[in-house]
Amino acid sequence: MYNIKTLRGTIFCPPIQYSKDFVASLAPIVEGYLPILVRDNNTLPIFPVWQLSSLDEKELLAFNGEKIDLISVVESEINDEQVRAFCERCKVVFGKIMELTGNPSTRMALAPTVVITQNGSRPTDLYNRIFNVHEFDGVELDSSNLSQVYRVEKMIGEKNVIINFVSNFKAENELITTGNGNQIRVRYLCDFDVNTMPLPQYRFNKADVEVFFDSAPTYFSRFYNKYFDL
Repeated sequence: MYNIKTLRGTIFCPPIQYSKDFVASLAPIVEGYLPILVRDNNTLPIFPVWQLSSLDEKELLAFNGEKIDLISVVESEINDEQVRAFCERCKVVFGKIMELTGNPSTRMALAPTVVITQNGSRPTDLYNRIFNVHEFDGVELDSSNLSQVYRVEKMIGEKNVIINFVSNFKAENELITTGNGNQIRVRYLCDFDVNTMPLPQYRFNKADVEVFFDSAPTYFSRFYNKYFDL
């Protein structure tokens, strides 16, 4: 079984300082969200880090210097419509931020984390299946260890852009409660990251961001299905 754990959308742009006025300008799309100041704006030369969190902590808008993440905690069976709805949310949130700042984005990303339940299969079965994949979208594997990277040219608006398709498989311990008490079991995760390369000539406007997040669910679905044949 394959479940979505989290969905992350990202844009890169000049750092945005925390201010009550800026948060108030975002209020229509993050109503009731609580600000969290992680690092003070005056801590130079380190960039400011601050967040806006929904009351149920299911959505987080994180300003990490030049990187802005929209993160949704999902924990449900993978669903194409859910990914597409999240990307629509990214268009609204990032579009509003770009309208307020007037700044372009230098990179964009969609990065879901998938939980893999083995149902009795040995870990080696999973890894053998993963590392049998060595071609995607007509290009050969660029690198491989516990992660795999493909670099594919795509059109975003009128721009010919190189997009990284990255899969990163890992294992972590999970505490579960059973009739016999608490037990530790291993669960397997895959971080998928579909992102534009950090090249100096890339400058994406609001329309480009919308095109990327319109296409990102299809990019992710095709890449994901390459591994799991769904």
